[in-house]
Amino acid sequence: MENSKLNINWYPGHMAKAKREIIEDLKLIDVVIEILDARIPRSSQNPDIKSIISKKKRIILLNKYDLANEIENKKWQSYFEKQGIETVLTNSNTGDGIKQVITKIEKVMETERKENLERGRINKTIRVLVLGIPNVRKIFIYQ
Repeated sequence: MENSKLNINWYPGHMAKAKREIIEDLKLIDVVIEILDARIPRSSQNPDIKSIISKKKRIILLNKYDLANEIENKKWQSYFEKQGIETVLTNSNTGDGIKQVITKIEKVMETERKENLERGRINKTIRVLVLGIPNVRKIFIYQ
């Protein structure tokens, strides 16, 4: 009997395509917003994302914070912020936290905005990529 190995490719084609598109789009992006489920932050994080976006400014949204334990939410915020990653608790159903996201974007882009002003580049658009695994609710209400 012939000894052969069976190669199984578990990585779905649509995910590979999305990964390629993210890598391509990152050339145009200033800030990456990664949405995690506040109840399971580590499990709701795509392991490829960290390496792909390592050179970009990053903000983590702990979405569905209202369904998670308040003490655990604070621990996770502290965990990410110790790594230098701005973090916001959000609820995509009610829009809670969205104004803080805008504030965090402005904060992480503050140095670049000042540099742009010194160069005479006024009102340069900040380009943001929002990503997350399925079921973390990437739809937000902003008013």
